[in-house]
Amino acid sequence: MTTIEFWNLIVSSTATILAGIAILLYIIMWYKDKSSNSYDIFDATYLDILKTGMENPSFRNPILTNDYLNSFLENEKIKYEIYAFISWNFCETIFDKGDDELMKTWSVVIEVENSLHRKWFDNPENTKKFKESFRLYIQNNFPANLN
Repeated sequence: MTTIEFWNLIVSSTATILAGIAILLYIIMWYKDKSSNSYDIFDATYLDILKTGMENPSFRNPILTNDYLNSFLENEKIKYEIYAFISWNFCETIFDKGDDELMKTWSVVIEVENSLHRKWFDNPENTKKFKESFRLYIQNNFPANLN
């Protein structure tokens, strides 16, 4: 091997290593940006859920929601059931991400929504609205309301 071939090999190898490092850094930055964007989207979505709750405070009252079948008149019950579905659907979306860091942040929210809407979630009519893996996760990690 001549000196020129040797230096060409070194330059080529160095370029390949630097390209690999650049790709790795790009993937790391993409992943961090993706997580940050997910958090921002979840935060905005949950804010909308809470705003709806502010407009309908009875939907965030555990005394009423834990007995929603008897607490609300028919029209209000329908609105509450839609609200509970939206809340649980939001929780399932977080679960579906499969991101441990995201779950650390949002498990508190899932716990709050569970305390408000677990009776609705456990109603057999609503079972088919969620994947079995999510239902099992909720049943195994969050207590059912005792009311």
